[in-house]
Amino acid sequence: MKTALLSVSEKTGIVEFARKLHDLDFRLISTGGTARILRENDIPVVEVADFTGFPEGLEGRIKTLTPQIFGGILNLRTDENHQKFCAENQIQNIDLVVVNLYPFKSAYRDPDKNFAEKVEQIDIGGPSMIRASAKNYQFCVPVVDPADYPKIIEFLESGEIPLDFRKILATKVFEMTANYDLLIAKFWRENSGEQLRYGENPHQSAVALRDPFADGANLLDAELLNGKPLSFNNLGDASGALELALAFAGAGDSAFAAIIKHATPCGAATGKTIAEAFKKALDADPISAFGGVIALNRDCDRETAEKITSFFNEIVLAPGFTPDALRILQKKKNLRVLEIPNFKSGQTPDLSLKKIRGGILVQDADIALPDFKSCKVATMRLPTPNELRDLETAWKIVKIVKSNAIAIVKNGVLIGKGGGQTSRVEAMEIALRHAGESARGAVLASDAFFPFPDAIEL
Repeated sequence: MKTALLSVSEKTGIVEFARKLHDLDFRLISTGGTARILRENDIPVVEVADFTGFPEGLEGRIKTLTPQIFGGILNLRTDENHQKFCAENQIQNIDLVVVNLYPFKSAYRDPDKNFAEKVEQIDIGGPSMIRASAKNYQFCVPVVDPADYPKIIEFLESGEIPLDFRKILATKVFEMTANYDLLIAKFWRENSGEQLRYGENPHQSAVALRDPFADGANLLDAELLNGKPLSFNNLGDASGALELALAFAGAGDSAFAAIIKHATPCGAATGKTIAEAFKKALDADPISAFGGVIALNRDCDRETAEKITSFFNEIVLAPGFTPDALRILQKKKNLRVLEIPNFKSGQTPDLSLKKIRGGILVQDADIALPDFKSCKVATMRLPTPNELRDLETAWKIVKIVKSNAIAIVKNGVLIGKGGGQTSRVEAMEIALRHAGESARGAVLASDAFFPFPDAIEL
């Protein structure tokens, strides 16, 4: 006889599912409300406390957190030592774990519930059981989605649940717990005095959640040396600015400065000094630069600080600031000055997340750069050494321009940019209007697909 543990907050389909499991000769163990509804429907069920021999305590907080439950879920049936341990400690196998979690989301959104009442809706045993089952998916089947009940019965009636489907079920577990914990983390951040003033728009609430696995330069570890705390939009723009500056943080890179507006560079340039790089970046588009985010790949010096404070800016970030530069910048009361620790390129790839309706898109962060020395030249004419340097600069810049992205660079300066257009030709026309006659002899970088030479010929 196999054993299934059922403990669900969402009761949809559970009675029919449990009845089918019973018909398939599963012993059913359960807790609280789930056990009660099964009994009401004349389905035999064993209370967890009777199964474990350990009483339910602390108002239900430890009803499943016992060695009998987790040993039954986690033991490897093919491991002799595991089986010896289970036999010595009267631990019985649990073959199916059917759990969904306390309804924290509805509690979180309920304006009538206070903080303590919401905390009580944070599930502990449920996430632990389904994660344990997912980890041991080969021997214990995790089930969190009522939509999977019919398929599981179909497999059981015909023999066994295939490993590929077990992996799908395990994936659902970690998707569920990841999103569950994300909302809980947001809740705690909001209630610990660290909520952002608002989100992208004033009607949206927002927090910044730290990634404990991130290494290298980290925006949330930056030291705020001047100005007000960063807003949601400040952090978004500063992240793109930092990402761009880090692309020029290699040992052989020149000084680099960029001015970012709406997550897109309006000015960017390399130079022999950071002051020269910033002057070139500003001169390329002084109108758009107003109210931007400035990113430097070198310590900010006095000359650069004087230029920065000559017009309005939201943020300046850099690996460091000289004492003279900091004194000058701090005269601007509202200018946010961020010193970034561990400022270096070549960091471990991070995860990039994008929320979509009904889910999250997850990919590796776009921080990889090609080995420019080994890139293949596809044209008849080889680029000059200066053109190669410009091509490398343009390719680093274009990755944070919105698709279809165009970056035109000449002598280490971004002289034209276009992006966010549905047509690559239109994006090119915008970039060329910025560049003007200076585009002659410049280089082009783009993320766009070029099935025709039209944009390049422009």
